[in-house]
Amino acid sequence: MMNNQKKSLLTILFVGAMTAPLMAQDVQTALKDVEAERFAKAGQTLTQLATSSPSAENQFYLGYYYLRSGQIDQAKAAFEKGAAADAKNQLNNIGLAGVALAKKDRATAKTLIDNAISATKSKDQNALIRAGEMYTLEETNDPAEAIRLLTIADEKDKKNENAEIEMLLGDAYFLKNDGGNAISKYENALTITPNLAEANYKIGRLYLRGKNYAKAQEYFKLAVQNDPEFAPTYRAYADALANSRAYKAAATNYELYVQKSGTTDPEQLLDVARYKFLAQDYQGAIAYLDQLKGKINNPIIDRMYGWAYSALGKNNESVESLNRFISTAPQKVIYDDYKYLGRAYAQLGTPEGDSLSIINLEKAAPQDTTENLYREIGEKLYKTKKYDKAATYYAKTIANDKKPQNNDFLWLGLANYQYAPRVGRDSTVAQMDTAQIKQVKQQYYLRADSAFTQMAQRIEADGKKYPLAYYYRAGANYYAYPNDKEKAASLAGPLYEKFIEQAMAPDSSDKTDYKRYLVTSYKALAGFSILKKDDAKAKEYFEKVLAIDPNDESVKKALEGPKEAPAPATPAKPAVKPKTPAKKSTAGK
Repeated sequence: MMNNQKKSLLTILFVGAMTAPLMAQDVQTALKDVEAERFAKAGQTLTQLATSSPSAENQFYLGYYYLRSGQIDQAKAAFEKGAAADAKNQLNNIGLAGVALAKKDRATAKTLIDNAISATKSKDQNALIRAGEMYTLEETNDPAEAIRLLTIADEKDKKNENAEIEMLLGDAYFLKNDGGNAISKYENALTITPNLAEANYKIGRLYLRGKNYAKAQEYFKLAVQNDPEFAPTYRAYADALANSRAYKAAATNYELYVQKSGTTDPEQLLDVARYKFLAQDYQGAIAYLDQLKGKINNPIIDRMYGWAYSALGKNNESVESLNRFISTAPQKVIYDDYKYLGRAYAQLGTPEGDSLSIINLEKAAPQDTTENLYREIGEKLYKTKKYDKAATYYAKTIANDKKPQNNDFLWLGLANYQYAPRVGRDSTVAQMDTAQIKQVKQQYYLRADSAFTQMAQRIEADGKKYPLAYYYRAGANYYAYPNDKEKAASLAGPLYEKFIEQAMAPDSSDKTDYKRYLVTSYKALAGFSILKKDDAKAKEYFEKVLAIDPNDESVKKALEGPKEAPAPATPAKPAVKPKTPAKKSTAGK
């Protein structure tokens, strides 16, 4: 974009112009609209003026509007018509140089500007200013030449009253990445015209480029105070806020830019959708994306639809959008795309969806640094009773997390514990003989014991306790040695006792109902006592069971007849639920 603030353009161009005051006022208002990027409104006014009075000046204003709004061919036609209307007026030739620069034809532009300046003998301050301005076009610029021409124009400003020259010099230094001189020039403009919104906006823009977002925001706030209708401020302010992760405020300011400028530019509407998404206003993001249908061919739109639909629970739409994005723009795919696709598949509630969910989450997990997706995969596998795979992913969860959760060790232990009885029924180990099956089962139980042990140690290191860790350890050790009951009893017994000790200790913060766990533990300890032929101790444990559940028929029979060891304890449902990973994302990249 070219620079803003053209107040001197208004006054200088009107010198000698045979136009009515009302027309001059209309031009001045239209040019302010151009500076504020209210292009539709400016275009309507300037088109009417050029139609009613097709003078060289009015054609220049119209061409200038077209050039500033990116309508290059229309600008060229307007400037050519203006040049034909008055061959001595060099402004339209300078405008044609701007068109050449926009088309990256630097040689033609230089020839046109050099000829125009030569024709005016470097005495026409306005021609010098406009020529310098053309060299500050961002498409193809020459800041050094802009500074040279603007310096000559500045020398003619004997009373230092032209803020526009200072603004244009600031723009040229901005393009040279000379922030110090750029700020000095913008501050000079503020000295001449205090409360100049454009100057504060452009100083803020310099800080934005330097990634000093807090300072940039200070100047953007000043610019808004100076002129709440100066639209470009809001767009830059939105960028500064977004880089500070203030996405909701960023979306609000970008919407203000859209409202105040009246833009329908698809790329700018897409930016609003991006900020809406980052602000977690998914419905708002979709509303903007819907406006872009048929107007822009950008695969990123499908990504944003997919992510937003996933967040809104519209999972079929999310799956459709993300699969379309991945297939049409594979070079742009990032791990988040697979993450959102995996989550959308998971919510379909079908076996195929569950399978595709895990496949896509697996693709995302190695690169995701904000969430531990291995935990999410492990949870899904556990819920579908694929315990061996769940154990693998909970182990990966722990290995890939600088601060693994206590629950990670709990679910790692339970996954191993639940899979152990299934060893031998799994097709992958169908060729194992009986001895090998027993050995593999034992490995799973011992892995479970190791995970439960680590969990207990971590909790107790924090001065807390989790009695069920010992309960689960006892069961794992019991099952690990099915052919050596004495060893099983010697390992499991003390762990059941540790569980009972912690479960029975008063703790107001622990609201867990341990009754069923205590019943199982007392029965197991009674059985171990019978194994040692200590009937008195066994009776003591059985009576503890009846104190909890007086109607336990198995214990009543055990007390009445020959003492037999009870059946081994079955895996218990954990008293602590796994934590579901929070959903975070970025959008529109």
